[in-house]
Amino acid sequence: MIKDKKNTQSYVMILCFIYAGISALLFIYQLYFWARRGMAPPAFHLPLNVTGETLINETIQRKSIGFRGIQMNSTIILAVSFLGTITTSLAGITIMDLIKKKETKEIRTKTMDIMLMPEEKLIIRLLNKNSGELSQSELVKRSKLSKLKVSRVIKRLKMLKVVSKYPYGVTNKIVLEKHMQESN
Repeated sequence: MIKDKKNTQSYVMILCFIYAGISALLFIYQLYFWARRGMAPPAFHLPLNVTGETLINETIQRKSIGFRGIQMNSTIILAVSFLGTITTSLAGITIMDLIKKKETKEIRTKTMDIMLMPEEKLIIRLLNKNSGELSQSELVKRSKLSKLKVSRVIKRLKMLKVVSKYPYGVTNKIVLEKHMQESN
């Protein structure tokens, strides 16, 4: 199920980048003719007479309404292709970032499961249930471990940079690091 979701996200990301590329090419194509030939695509440029001058008056009289429509269509296509390029590029980057974060979190979770002892996993679970922070005395009560055992577990987790320990009155406040907190 998770593998299928990753594959779907990967396909959507690739499609976003392909569409962004096509939109970028369309944008560049339209921009070229918009800037180079007075907002007209190649099939609609003005005819030349024998001396090479444009027949502006005749052309405008015959096709003025159609030419304005072409100009407007070119501008609309130019704007849509530019917005499509930006939007799909951002969507692709966002999906790529989301996939990387999920993969990193899975790797971190698997690594921690392998490295940590059962008591350490228990402390992390308790901290996660209580929005990432508890006092050391509360951890002793809830974990049903001795003060010494909790102290040693916290010391090891602190060395692994899984938790931080701050003085909190007579006891200590134990805070789970952001990268270890589970988002619910």
